[in-house]
Amino acid sequence: MNHGYEASLVKRVVNQLVASIVNGEYQDHVLPPQVLLSKKHGVSRTIMREALSVLISRRMLDVRPKTGTRIKPVSEWLVMDAEVAEWRLRVQPDPDFVRRLMDFRTLVDPPAAALAATRANRHQRIAINAAFQKLLHTSPTEALQSTAEDALQAAIVDASGDELLRQMGCVVRIGIKTMKAALRLQPHALPRVPESQLGEYGRLVRAIELNDSDAAREAMTQVLARSAALWTEELV
Repeated sequence: MNHGYEASLVKRVVNQLVASIVNGEYQDHVLPPQVLLSKKHGVSRTIMREALSVLISRRMLDVRPKTGTRIKPVSEWLVMDAEVAEWRLRVQPDPDFVRRLMDFRTLVDPPAAALAATRANRHQRIAINAAFQKLLHTSPTEALQSTAEDALQAAIVDASGDELLRQMGCVVRIGIKTMKAALRLQPHALPRVPESQLGEYGRLVRAIELNDSDAAREAMTQVLARSAALWTEELV
């Protein structure tokens, strides 16, 4: 069998298993035997074994003799994985978890901004400026403003050149995005970016343009502090 086809099959089965876990379909949090799962999903036992291994590696499943394959508590799932962070929030929407993600963000975005000020190449600087201009010209009455803000922050983290910060930032952004959906916030209920924060974003972008790492770090810290305050008001 083609390796790419096998990989796509494994991914499909993983997504199907996750959907069943999220929807609480497994009685007593125990999965059926592999042979039954294979028949249900229409794949070989080899494919099913690989799919289960993916979820085991992400600390979602626990396999023990005589007890079978059990679903681990959501709190034990590997949160430092973008997909798992999303799955976890789909199972257990938790505003406090978002607060912790935003606290964790202070360990990612400010140092990423500082690095971007000294490491960003020409194309990355253009991308940061383009994202900032899009944020400036997105109407505050549009739900797309949140997307534009996320794109700017992602562009800055990407320009840091630090792979660990990139991966950690991705987890945080996906977690917050998923929580917005989980809480079923309507577009008009999403926290707006006030004029004062747009000014802070402007200072952040200018600091990166001027290669001023200290100013970039401080500006990003201020941006996150204001964002946290806005979200705290929404989640209370």
